[in-house]
Amino acid sequence: MAAFQTDDFDLTGRRALVTGASRGIGRAVAVALARRGADVLAVARSTAGLDETAAAAAGASGSIHVRAVDLRHPDHIRATVDHAVDVLGGLDVLVNNAASGHWSLIEDTDLATYQQVLELNLQSCWLLCQAASGVLGDGASVINVASMLGTVGSRNETAYVAAKHALVGLTRALAVEWGRRGVRVNALGPGYVETAMTIEGLVEEGYSAWVRRNTPLGRWAQPEEMTGPVVFLASPASGFMTGQVLVVDGGWTAR
Repeated sequence: MAAFQTDDFDLTGRRALVTGASRGIGRAVAVALARRGADVLAVARSTAGLDETAAAAAGASGSIHVRAVDLRHPDHIRATVDHAVDVLGGLDVLVNNAASGHWSLIEDTDLATYQQVLELNLQSCWLLCQAASGVLGDGASVINVASMLGTVGSRNETAYVAAKHALVGLTRALAVEWGRRGVRVNALGPGYVETAMTIEGLVEEGYSAWVRRNTPLGRWAQPEEMTGPVVFLASPASGFMTGQVLVVDGGWTAR
């Protein structure tokens, strides 16, 4: 067996599209990929947030380009992939990270809200994969940022949990569909991470303490703690890994 090489994590020359890149996990991932040498198109709705992401990657060996777009509109998605190919010269890594949450009992969740949650968390990912299908070649890697809640249930989050379980299903189906082409498709399953999306829980001491109490490592994660797993999934280091969910949850699902 050949010795493991640390440069298996080198992403020099890789071309990546990262969605939801104006803050949180998406920003951390876009910056980490650029620092590993990738050329990145960072996509999100917030122009100001994207500019901050680009600034955070100053001095990286790779580069970050930005594009403000609302992925809830299907007609914007094909244009975004085409733009990535134009700007980067191709596409080797697709990180579907854009997401939104909603917390309520199922009887208090109306159909419009349910559909909105699925629109960004699932439909946009499906459409981005469809649009990128023709440009992802041998050695490409798709990383769908699901959630640990794509593997287990949770109260008061039926729409979000349904979307993330479906995203895991999409990951596995595409891994089988694209495997012979050499395109790998995996999912990341973060646990509770300190981001703008979870700020309500963070500031509610009872909820925040409940998270810490039920996480074996005893704390919330930082967005940057998701970057190592994404770099691994994007790199040759995970070259024989596809159709898997890499759960990074501080031990939550091990209880």
